[in-house]
Amino acid sequence: VEFGEGSIVYKETIASTVEGVGHFEPLRHYAEVHLKLEPGEPDSGIMIETQASEDKLDKNWQRLIMTHIDEREHPGVLTGSSITDIKITLMSGRAHEKHTEGGDFRQATYRAIRQGLMQAENVLLEPYYSFRLEVPADSVGRAMTDLDRMGAKFEGPFQKGENSEFTGIAPVAQMSGYMIQVNSYTAGKGRLTCTLKGYRPCKDQDAIVAEKMYDPDADINNPTGSVFCA
Repeated sequence: VEFGEGSIVYKETIASTVEGVGHFEPLRHYAEVHLKLEPGEPDSGIMIETQASEDKLDKNWQRLIMTHIDEREHPGVLTGSSITDIKITLMSGRAHEKHTEGGDFRQATYRAIRQGLMQAENVLLEPYYSFRLEVPADSVGRAMTDLDRMGAKFEGPFQKGENSEFTGIAPVAQMSGYMIQVNSYTAGKGRLTCTLKGYRPCKDQDAIVAEKMYDPDADINNPTGSVFCA
């Protein structure tokens, strides 16, 4: 069995408030959904609420729309990575007395999210580690240089017995394989412990987006537009 280095799992969020509209109206089907998308707090996930009037959209339809928002991970429009840290509010919607079915609102909801994302200021997020690094005193300079190079935010060094300790956060992509380097420059006396901290804005967003070559308009499984009756 061989193990590769693996790949970084990115996510996406937004930095501006927008309204997304999804309209689904092929023959004998009808649903319309209006959603407000707002930036959320870091590591808050997807927050959902409704401000829609029951006079315009029945409560049962509102519950169904909320379910469709929550039932899957929605892809972003930068790299197709899952969106997170966004507050989604149902503002309004419309159903037809005879032609609306539950699946119609699924299509309208998905399209409303995608249409909103296409208008927003999108931000690529990368995973960060919370780390603890222990090195001998004669390796402190090398450790500080490495942490600065990796874009880490850290505190230390703190004296811990015969070693010096650093604590902080750093991008997973930058710290990948760093334990091998620590073992090398400390002659096996160093120790690195990492736990996943959460997601933060990616400093290399433009390069990663260009590398992924994702075209949201060409993603036929996640359309960004609405369907209208011919």
